[in-house]
Amino acid sequence: MTEISRYGVIATTEANDIYDILAEEVRLLGYTTLDSGLAGAQLDELSQFFNRAELEYDTEATDRGYDLSKINERDTIRLLPMLCPNFWEVVFNGPLHALLSRLLGGYFILNQVNGLINRGHQSKYHQAQYHRDLPYQHFTSSRPLAINALFALDDFTIENGSTRVIPGTHHREAFPPDEVVRRLETHVTVKRGTFIVLDCMVYHAGGTNKTDKNRRAINHVFTIPMLRQQFHIPSVLGEAPDFTDQQKKILGYGLEEFRSVGDWFKSRLPKVK
Repeated sequence: MTEISRYGVIATTEANDIYDILAEEVRLLGYTTLDSGLAGAQLDELSQFFNRAELEYDTEATDRGYDLSKINERDTIRLLPMLCPNFWEVVFNGPLHALLSRLLGGYFILNQVNGLINRGHQSKYHQAQYHRDLPYQHFTSSRPLAINALFALDDFTIENGSTRVIPGTHHREAFPPDEVVRRLETHVTVKRGTFIVLDCMVYHAGGTNKTDKNRRAINHVFTIPMLRQQFHIPSVLGEAPDFTDQQKKILGYGLEEFRSVGDWFKSRLPKVK
């Protein structure tokens, strides 16, 4: 392919493969899209599992005495893979982690993994307001601190409320003026089985679903290790013998908070006999 013509340029960024290219898109725009490699029967099966998990989650909440509608949780399934382990396949998706390693380096952890439902018939969607996935934060960073990987279980279309992004806002501390938002906002439409990958500091929002079918997705947030998980996943999973050491590292194992100096000593040094 012919090299792009340039003049007066003495510093460039190298791109050795598609993941380098996509990572640069995230750095410049705040978002990109990534094919998960899952298709056809795999997605059909995950779709069925998602629907079962939604019912199970609602039943579990009811049994505990909670009404999901009253606590604004009706459209979210927290820690989805705990209800259906098949979704760990999406959490540890190979192409996704190849991209995450370019953006977050060699050590990052899963902060949260939740099923999201944008219900049909123009229902009120709780993610419809512009926000950052590190809410209430107004700063910029030279490198991403957290990455949102939104997995489309259904096609994302303008009609069913596809994600809207204000490109480049991860470089700005304050939310832009409304007229700027109207001029710049971009609808990210993708086929099912695609990840929408965002710098968590880019402003984004869901749209109104004007169709008669729910639009479903799985929201994964990966962060640098110093950021606290939404759920302390090691406490939920326990010993987790079915996961590799690398997977456990991503799930947050080994990041215990020490309650005393003595506990710190125990973790770092062998006992003196």
